[in-house]
Amino acid sequence: MTTSLPLAAAAFAAAPLAHFALQRARRRAEARISLRGRNASARALPLRAVSLALIGAQGAIWLAALRIASDAHPALSAARERAGSVLMRALESPLFALSGRGVSALDLLLVPVVAAVLWIAVNGATQLLRVSLLRAIGLSGGSEATVANLLRYGLAFVAALIALQSAGLDVRSLAIAGGVLGVGIGFGLQNLANNFVSGVVIGLERPIQPGDVVRVGEHFGTILRVGARSTALRTLDRVTILIPNSRFLESEVVNWSHGDPVSRVRIPIGVDYSSDVNAVRSALLAAARAHPAVLREPRAQVQLRAFGGSSLDFELLVWTRDPRNQFTLISDLNYRIEAELEKHGVRVPFPQLDVHIRTPGMLASDARLAADAASATAPRPLHAPHPAIESSRDERGPDEWTLAELEKAAARMRGASGVPRSDRRHWLRSYRDCFVGSDAVAWLVENECLTRNEARVLGERLAELGFIRHVLDEHGFHDGHFYYRFETPQPRA
Repeated sequence: MTTSLPLAAAAFAAAPLAHFALQRARRRAEARISLRGRNASARALPLRAVSLALIGAQGAIWLAALRIASDAHPALSAARERAGSVLMRALESPLFALSGRGVSALDLLLVPVVAAVLWIAVNGATQLLRVSLLRAIGLSGGSEATVANLLRYGLAFVAALIALQSAGLDVRSLAIAGGVLGVGIGFGLQNLANNFVSGVVIGLERPIQPGDVVRVGEHFGTILRVGARSTALRTLDRVTILIPNSRFLESEVVNWSHGDPVSRVRIPIGVDYSSDVNAVRSALLAAARAHPAVLREPRAQVQLRAFGGSSLDFELLVWTRDPRNQFTLISDLNYRIEAELEKHGVRVPFPQLDVHIRTPGMLASDARLAADAASATAPRPLHAPHPAIESSRDERGPDEWTLAELEKAAARMRGASGVPRSDRRHWLRSYRDCFVGSDAVAWLVENECLTRNEARVLGERLAELGFIRHVLDEHGFHDGHFYYRFETPQPRA
């Protein structure tokens, strides 16, 4: 059947228009899918399917245009038929025999086509199972990705068998050779298999995940991704280190972000033996309170760790929510500690070593010198309390304060610059000279360096001891819109 020349010309004119229309439709479809997809993995499959479908449609349009154009002339149509028959005979003629069956060029061309179709089907099935089943079960993001990868690997293996069978290859004939070859490969790739299985276990148990701050051996940094064979770790020097997955299961791993990112940082400091320990503690706590990265709760602590050879060894313990920047935090605190120690007149000593040389003729003179030194030196206490610093309560919460400390806190709250008090009205009754519980908590946080929870605990203790009282005696102390008055507690029998 032949066509007219105008129809052939129209087909060739319409083919470019249809080609560019499909190309434009492809770009629009990809843009819409990119906007709707929440992540890259969810967008990958629809984008690939749309791209392949439209590319196939463009190819079909040009093939149809060429067929219509060839039908316009009998000679071209006959030449097309002869070329097609020659090409099909060439493709269908056996090239070699395999398992008693001839394998042609057409079979070899069909293998990648079948493999591509099966791979698209595998990805589609995996994505469908991940969306409909795994998320419905309630797996975490890492466990969901691991199970989805295992499903993909299993379906890909089945698809490979189907592709080989479609090419006429008897897979059973490869079983013996594959078993012998697998034993040899297993000895050479046992480390690879170990790391792969370790990656699967890490994906299921989630001891580490992207974003965690960890130390593995001598390496410290942030986990970027957990792969099938290795894990990428970004160090503080912005160097990416690929660590085999087996190391995370066979050696100790310090994970500062596992479960709770809040962690404690220790800063050791040594001071001169003549220093006032209360002044040292106040200086260290002041340096910790002034840094914005140090958490108010849990509270910072100062410990006297040891009596060293040349110094009193203290240690400042602070809590931070960003363990990634702990070394920067330590450096900043050291700068602040040096300034606070200088402000309080505390010296940081250097190592000292006294060498004594004794001879028989010097024993008598040494005894006289020791007696003179003992008579000239008056005994003094080891450390007298600093006159401007009372015993610090910065390391103790209000539940550990003494009665005297609670009385002083109540007096400060009641003072001229204390908790604001006024006459207040509720419904039809008025209450004179009272304060609101939430205002008292806010005042304690601002003026007593307490956390909001510690301020509430202090209010509860003051209410139990009778320093403050609810205006109707109906409630204890609450961090809310409740009215309270200051009272003078009655002495207990």
